[in-house]
Amino acid sequence: MNASEFRLLYEENRAAVHSYFVGRTGDRQAAADLTQEVFLRCWQHRDRLRDMADDGRRAWLFTVARNLSVDTARLAATRAGLQRALTDDPAARPATVSPPASVAVLAAERAAIVGAAIARLPETQRVTLAMAAAGGLTSADIATALGVPAGTVRYRLSEARRALAAELGAYDAYAERDEEKEEL
Repeated sequence: MNASEFRLLYEENRAAVHSYFVGRTGDRQAAADLTQEVFLRCWQHRDRLRDMADDGRRAWLFTVARNLSVDTARLAATRAGLQRALTDDPAARPATVSPPASVAVLAAERAAIVGAAIARLPETQRVTLAMAAAGGLTSADIATALGVPAGTVRYRLSEARRALAAELGAYDAYAERDEEKEEL
């Protein structure tokens, strides 16, 4: 990808990437900094992007943006936790009661069921679901990034959610039967 191709890619996608970050951070300056980082990474990987179709490049940009957004949120949460840990008086904190271990076990089982169900989804549904859930993109944004109609995106999301709900419903029904057996 030469400089003029990069400039075109930048001009076509800058506003959408910036809007994505404004939506994720609520801070225009932070969004501008993150947008700059996305396009810096794009420039660094321009050889890899050279052979991609336009919709593939846009999907790559939003994948980088999503990953950067997640990393930034994690870093902010870590910094906030460290700051609280350094400034909080342990004696002033209220005593907390930990939930029973069974709650964590059940949550882990449900997460594993959902993870396995997501892995079994067709790739188009899996990608669409990830962009919506993890990336926080709207169906219109996803449609633009993937080069498909927004109705197709909504259908894929609906089918993916239906499949996940069916998996969890089956698990919950099984878990209820086990609880009833234990009570007898």
